[in-house]
Amino acid sequence: MSKLLMKRKLLTNCSMAVVGLALFVVSSAQAEMREWTSSDGRKLEAEFAGTSGAGATAQVKLKMANGSFINYPVSNLSEADRIFVKGNLPTDPAALAAEVDKLVLGKMKDAYYGLRDEKAALPGNEDLSKADKIKRLKEIELEMLMCVPNEMSTDSQFLRRIYLDVAGRIPTFAETEQFLNGRDANKRAKLIDELLNNDAFAMRMYNYFSDLLRVREGVFMMGNGDIKADPYIEYIKNSIKEDKPYDTMVKEMLTAQGKIWDAPAGGYLLSDSGMRLCNLSNTFTIFMGTEITCAQCHDHPFEEVYQKDFFKMAAFMGGTETRARGNMMMGGTDYRAEVTRMSKILKDAGKLRERENEDRNLRQWLGTNSVQVTDTGDNKVRLPHDYKYDDGEPEQKVEPGTYFGEIVDLEEYETPRHAFADWVASPENPRFTINIVNRLWKIGFGLAQIEPVYNIPGHLDGQAQNYELLTFLETMMKDLNYSIKDFMRVVYNSNTYQRESETLTPSLTQVDKGTYHFPGPVLRRMTAEQLWDSLVTLTTPDPEAIVRRGADEYREVMHYDTAQLKSADDIEKYKQRWRSVGNLVKYDGTPVGRDDYVGGEMMFRASELRQPQSASHFLRMFGQSDKQLIENSFTTGSSPQVMALLNGKITNAVLTNPEAYLISEIANGEGSKRDKVDKIFLSVLGRYPSPDEKTAAQSGMRAKRDRDASDAEKMNQEAAAIGDVIWALVNTREFMFIQ
Repeated sequence: MSKLLMKRKLLTNCSMAVVGLALFVVSSAQAEMREWTSSDGRKLEAEFAGTSGAGATAQVKLKMANGSFINYPVSNLSEADRIFVKGNLPTDPAALAAEVDKLVLGKMKDAYYGLRDEKAALPGNEDLSKADKIKRLKEIELEMLMCVPNEMSTDSQFLRRIYLDVAGRIPTFAETEQFLNGRDANKRAKLIDELLNNDAFAMRMYNYFSDLLRVREGVFMMGNGDIKADPYIEYIKNSIKEDKPYDTMVKEMLTAQGKIWDAPAGGYLLSDSGMRLCNLSNTFTIFMGTEITCAQCHDHPFEEVYQKDFFKMAAFMGGTETRARGNMMMGGTDYRAEVTRMSKILKDAGKLRERENEDRNLRQWLGTNSVQVTDTGDNKVRLPHDYKYDDGEPEQKVEPGTYFGEIVDLEEYETPRHAFADWVASPENPRFTINIVNRLWKIGFGLAQIEPVYNIPGHLDGQAQNYELLTFLETMMKDLNYSIKDFMRVVYNSNTYQRESETLTPSLTQVDKGTYHFPGPVLRRMTAEQLWDSLVTLTTPDPEAIVRRGADEYREVMHYDTAQLKSADDIEKYKQRWRSVGNLVKYDGTPVGRDDYVGGEMMFRASELRQPQSASHFLRMFGQSDKQLIENSFTTGSSPQVMALLNGKITNAVLTNPEAYLISEIANGEGSKRDKVDKIFLSVLGRYPSPDEKTAAQSGMRAKRDRDASDAEKMNQEAAAIGDVIWALVNTREFMFIQ
């Protein structure tokens, strides 16, 4: 049977299954005859008999007095009736996931039969040449293959994918064995819940948001070694752990006020310190999926946003500064005078160089008290000196105003930027919710509903891959009160996500025209962080054991009353304490030492390391963002990557190091070579080896031993043989890609 016929049969079976899932849910509320009112005021007497669907597509089933039934869209009911029905709509992940599947399959089915009809009519199409018909026929046949859902993933495929997508790493041997041997029919849903509530999820999502928000050491665009980023970093991680509503998180970042150690969310505005126009462009790109940078210099050529609109929006932040003026105080003390006092103590004690009269570190560190988000009330935004349009004059002062959506009444808010934050993160903002669900969908499927994610058009219909699905996801996110965990829980519980990955690459035409319909997640390479964290999993006993904590200590250091520092030794201890902020620790608070390294390398989660790593580091080589531009990471291949995998230190001296956790466990563990091969495959690829693979691996593990070698030397020889097999598997495409 051809692949097309197999997938066609699957489409029929899936459609029948969806019909079963879409049956009306019987309400727990007692059926009663009541008056129903539509949004346009029409009234009807009927019993409430249940609901179907969810979100924007939900319908209420009404039983008439004569016993007949009608289905009516919940969205068309009056507000009072919508509230009545909402409490009876399905909200559990399985029901919402079933609605996702229904919308995906419905679109897929319509597209499939539309292509079939086009194929049948193709020979008689007189508008196309023979060559064009041949070309179009190939395109149709390929699109038909991609318009049928893939088979459901195996447990091994699902396990590895869900760990990489949710935990950001491959599962350990113990995690793999436990899941594959589990007999619980609901084990996939339970694993999803377990991972979403694990610290690993916060680490994984932090990697995503740090790329999106450009989180880096020193906070500022080009970095600033005098400011610690730890409060901002921990703010993002803790927001994910606590499942803080996404809209709340955005508002906090836009309205934070004060110094970063007191107001960690202020790290967002500090990232573009002194560049309010750039910050406006970045805010639109990040939180509304709209690129408006062009309008900073001229009317936007593709969007209905004019240059004056850009400056009106920038005016919301016109009175916001990220640098304070005048003498900066720390706890009531002029920091400059305090630096002078402490420098003299150090100078007298011989702690400064001969020609130095001021401690440079103290001046720079304490000088960061001037770095803070404040509101002056003085709007600095004016039109450019070369403004050329007739709706304003050069250097004219501009009042705050939005270019779409509801008019904002500034008098209702504490500051203009509070008004702006409320407008940006409002459920009524036509692009805010669409933007985040579009981005989150891409995390699970490798392709967004609208690509590129930073260019959401004004009209979604005809642009999104599945307009009905996208609007459903938008409504669902609002109903879930912007919980990222709950939203992703629904996505991951859907059959659409749990199908085998799509190995046929969507064409640019399909992506541009919105004709890719998600027969399964797109086959994609691991991100740099997923790859690194998976290597951490293979080389350490507990991937999440080492964490970076510095926010609390940084706050204490910057609030410390330096007037108590009377001696040079006191000052030197204070300086050392500042330097230690952000050091890695174990979960029990014990500092991390070189004994915790593997092969001399810091094999700890990417989210806990320096942000970003140096340009020569493994992470950067494989695509970690430099955090200078929004979403600047990449997963494309390169020759240096190949050389790093084949000959680099991480795969040759660390991964295969006798002290590496997996090698040590296998070499020192019990069992035959067959058992050890199983453990290697389960640890690296998340599956058991085939007979041929097992034979080849056993052959590769036959270490050449010197009879006269010591026990330690023999153990090292066996470890090297085990390492060779692990090295070989890590260098496969199966390891590198998310199936």
